[in-house]
Amino acid sequence: MQNNLIERYIYAVTRHLPDKEAEEVSREIDELISSMLEERADNPGSEDEKVRQVLTELGSPEALAREYTGRANDSLIGQPHYSLYLKVLKFVLMAIAIGISVAMMVSAIIEGPYPGPSDTSLWINWSVDAVVEWLTSLTSALLSGFAWVTIIFAILYHKGVKLDYDPDDLDDLPEVPQEKARIGRGELIGEAIFTTLFAILFIVMPYINIPIIGMDAKPISLFTPEVLIGVRYLLIASIVTVILEMIVKFIDKRYSLRVFGAIILTNLVSIVTVSTWLGNPEALNPVFAERFQELTGLSVYGINGQPVPGFGGHWAMLPLPFLIVIVIVVIVAIIEIISAGVKTFSSKN
Repeated sequence: MQNNLIERYIYAVTRHLPDKEAEEVSREIDELISSMLEERADNPGSEDEKVRQVLTELGSPEALAREYTGRANDSLIGQPHYSLYLKVLKFVLMAIAIGISVAMMVSAIIEGPYPGPSDTSLWINWSVDAVVEWLTSLTSALLSGFAWVTIIFAILYHKGVKLDYDPDDLDDLPEVPQEKARIGRGELIGEAIFTTLFAILFIVMPYINIPIIGMDAKPISLFTPEVLIGVRYLLIASIVTVILEMIVKFIDKRYSLRVFGAIILTNLVSIVTVSTWLGNPEALNPVFAERFQELTGLSVYGINGQPVPGFGGHWAMLPLPFLIVIVIVVIVAIIEIISAGVKTFSSKN
C-alpha cells in the first residue's frame, strides 16, 4: 500500500533485519496493515487518521521487530540492537583479522633471517614462530574486539538507548532513504580495514611503520618513529573520529545530518593531523633520505633540494611527496564534505 507513513513504519521494523528476512517481513506487515485498514473502511475519519490508528495498534517498530525475530526482552541484546550488533561485530572482527595479519606479516619479515641464510632449520623455526605469534595475537585481538562490541551493545540495549528514532512516536519514524543517499556495505568495510591498518602501523608499531626493503641490509622505516610518537594523540584522535563516523553510518545507513556532521569532524581532524605530522621537516626518516640520495643522486626535500615555488618557510623545503599528500588530503576532504552535504540535503528535500 502506497503511504509514506506506512513505508516509514515498515522500514523502521525491517531496516536492521537480514535482507531476505526483511523482504518477507515487509510483505507480511504491508498485507496486515492493508487488511486492518479495510476493516476500518466505513469508520469515520480521514485516511491518515485510520493509518495512524492501525500503526498505533500494531505497537512500536522495535517491539514488532522483536516479535518477528523471536527475541525475548530479557535477552542479552535484543532487537533492534541485535541485528545492528551482528553487523558491527562482523565488520570489526574482519577488520581486526586483516589488520593483525598484515601487521604480523610485516613484523615477521623485518625480524626474520634477512637477507636469507641458507640454514633450513633457521627458516623453519622462524616460520613456526611467526605462525604461532600470528595465531596468538589474532586470537587475543578477536576476543578483545568481540568483548568490547558485545559489552557496548548490551549496555545500549538494557539502558533502552534508542538508535535513531522514538519507537512510540510515528512522526519520528526514519524516512525511507533514496538510493543515492544510502551508505553501502563496501564503503564501511573499506573504512574499517583502512582504520585498523592505520592504527597498527602508525600507533601500535611506530618504530616499524612502513619498512622500505632493498635500500640497506635491513629494512628502513619510512617515517621517523620519534615524530610518530610525538603526534600519537592526534593520530588517536583521527582514529576515534573515524570510528565515530562509522558507528553513525552503521546506525543511520544513509546520509543524514549527523552523518554529515561526523564526516565534517573526521575530515577536519584528518587535515590537522596530516598537516602537523607530515608538515614536520623531521617526519621523513633521515636515514631513508640519506640512503635514497646516495642511490639515486636526488634529494627528497623540496624539488630535488630547491624550494617549492608558491610555498614559504619550512613548507617550501618539505619532502615533495609529503607536500603533495597534504594538498591531496585537503582537496579530498573538501570534496568529501561537499559530496556528503549534497547527498544529505538532497535526500531531505
